[in-house]
Amino acid sequence: MQGLTFKTLGGEGPDLVLIHGFGSDRLSWAGTSPALMEVARVHSLDLPGHGDSLAADAGDGSAAALAGAVTAALDAQGMGPVHLLGHSLGGSIAMLMALGQPERVRSLTLLAPAGLGHAIDHDFLARFPDLATKEEAEALLQKLVSKPLLINRFTIARVLEQLSRTGAREALRAIAKGVEAHEEQLGEAARLIAATGLPRLVIFGGADAINPPSPAALAAFGGQQLVIPEAGHLPHVEAARQVNAAITAFITRVGG
Repeated sequence: MQGLTFKTLGGEGPDLVLIHGFGSDRLSWAGTSPALMEVARVHSLDLPGHGDSLAADAGDGSAAALAGAVTAALDAQGMGPVHLLGHSLGGSIAMLMALGQPERVRSLTLLAPAGLGHAIDHDFLARFPDLATKEEAEALLQKLVSKPLLINRFTIARVLEQLSRTGAREALRAIAKGVEAHEEQLGEAARLIAATGLPRLVIFGGADAINPPSPAALAAFGGQQLVIPEAGHLPHVEAARQVNAAITAFITRVGG
């Protein structure tokens, strides 16, 4: 099995690693990374079963297994303590990495993270790997956003192209099952991190239909928080300027 596809995007300052969500890839940060490169040296990767890391080992598909793969990728790069920015599943992976090796994580920035919402939309996870037509893809992907026009023909075409790659559907099915089977672990990870002094920023869309924010879980988690009422599950896409400003200010304050 090969390692993860890992790219250094540029910038100067402390290392910041971007971890995308389920069914996405490192290119999903196109509207985020340029702003972050003003305050950090930014890196992105493709998780196992995603993008150009299809041949990487996803283990049992759980967030813990994926966290192990990301940690191995950082080891391969010889990277020391880093800031982690994760979206959705990527946020859960970041939390588990911080718990497993706290000495290598400077801060956590979590966008719509599993573990801090009411519940993950299991129907979305189950249906995504089986998308076959433009119509099916458009209907399902629109659940990600509060502004349906953001799901355009280019987005749909890219998702279907990714799914057409050998092994992609099988890998995503395994990850979907792994996430569902270990969902309680993610809530426990959030509770454990809440007891630490790790700097953390959480950003949710108030209109998130995939993983609606839980006020009780957020209150217990603490740290810096931002809920954007009009955004859905992709706050960094729907409210890019506001999200980028919050993250850059946070990274600058924490430093490294």
